[in-house]
Amino acid sequence: MAELNNPEAQACNSNTKSLSDCLRRIGDELDGNTELQRMIEQVQMYPPKEVFFRVAAEMFSDGAFNWGRVVALFYFACKLVLKVVCSKLPELLRTVISWTMEYIQEHVLSWIQAQGGWEGLLSFFGTPTWQTIAVFAAGVLTASLTFWKMS
Repeated sequence: MAELNNPEAQACNSNTKSLSDCLRRIGDELDGNTELQRMIEQVQMYPPKEVFFRVAAEMFSDGAFNWGRVVALFYFACKLVLKVVCSKLPELLRTVISWTMEYIQEHVLSWIQAQGGWEGLLSFFGTPTWQTIAVFAAGVLTASLTFWKMS
């Protein structure tokens, strides 16, 4: 109940809800991209760590980071986790999550922090403009081309 009287907690909850809504919209857009889904299904997933690291390295091979690519990387990691679960290999689940976090910590986290953390994502995608839609589409296109190259 103390949170109800605390303006800071209310602002935090509001920001969290806005961020969640934003991520949900982005996830729905990625799930709705049938070409991306087809390419992800065609990627050979074994060995999974090698595949993930190759795809991730290729996505950022030009040295450019943007929210579209970062979100696409998380999306690909999620799809990989789902493939492990659906393959009835639960012993790999923690391993997949562990090396996904390893890659993110080593290669992506500092960029996310430099953008203001996850709230930077909200300010970038919060109200879609043509520029944010174009950058997001470019990130998804980069991920799609990477998946296609890997298949």
